[in-house]
Amino acid sequence: MDRLKAMRSFVRVMHAGNFSSAARQLGVSRALISRHIIELERHLGFTLLSRSTRNVVPTEEAQTYLKFCERVFRELEREQDFARYRDRNASVLKIVAPKSFGELKLADALFKFAEAEPRFHVSLSLEDFSFRPNEFTEKGYDIAICISSIRDSALISRRIAALEWVICATPDYVRRHGQPHRPQDLKNHPCLAHLNLELNDSIWRFEKGAERSSIKIDGPFRSNSGIVLRNAALRSLGVAILPCYAIAADLASGSLVPLLRRYRLPSRPLTAVYPRSLAGLAKVKAFVPWIARWFRDNDPNEHTAPAV
Repeated sequence: MDRLKAMRSFVRVMHAGNFSSAARQLGVSRALISRHIIELERHLGFTLLSRSTRNVVPTEEAQTYLKFCERVFRELEREQDFARYRDRNASVLKIVAPKSFGELKLADALFKFAEAEPRFHVSLSLEDFSFRPNEFTEKGYDIAICISSIRDSALISRRIAALEWVICATPDYVRRHGQPHRPQDLKNHPCLAHLNLELNDSIWRFEKGAERSSIKIDGPFRSNSGIVLRNAALRSLGVAILPCYAIAADLASGSLVPLLRRYRLPSRPLTAVYPRSLAGLAKVKAFVPWIARWFRDNDPNEHTAPAV
């Protein structure tokens, strides 16, 4: 048994609340997560999780063991950080961000940061990032910019802005398929969904005053890229929920039209996430408050022409 892998599976199950979500977040099968827990319980000699058909209930021993595991991983990451920074120039700030937001909004901010803070060299990678604490060390990232809330004791997550979203389609799509008037009407429409944005990407949520509603959607195409989903919507493949920063110009030109105007979509947090062990580094201490001020002064939901 690889005890560290088994412990990591246990910690993720405790945080996620069930095996399926934990498996998805770690990128492994549910069966492997289950095997890790069984092996860990056999090694420890007591039960950690009481299983039911839908969820898991931690035992009293599990809560104590969770604190132990988190302490172990914090110390291991500190050890890895020592090796990482021994031969690495600490003035290089390595940032990872979602592709669409990174291209359309974050890049301009980083250009300005590089000008304002010449003591640091900025490196930006655009990819879908799972935000596992050990992945920062493995890939050498210092900070991740993400469109979600991250809960992990080894990570610090600072909210830097709120992103607004619009449900939309092309005028041609509306002519051919009709206009939905209530969220429930979306059951009769092909919907274009994001991947890996939320634990359940097939549930769309709406607000109307104090009323809250949700609907399970389905459709012909999914992607983890807002740019790709925008292009799919422009091809009239279906209805999409897209960030304002990506489609403001399309809405202004009429290429896309907003739907369900009486309903509001919940905003999503834009956060800067970084390992707790890196919080004291000068580059992290300089960048995090700077990027928060930038997006306070430059609304990320507004359309701006790409920098050249």
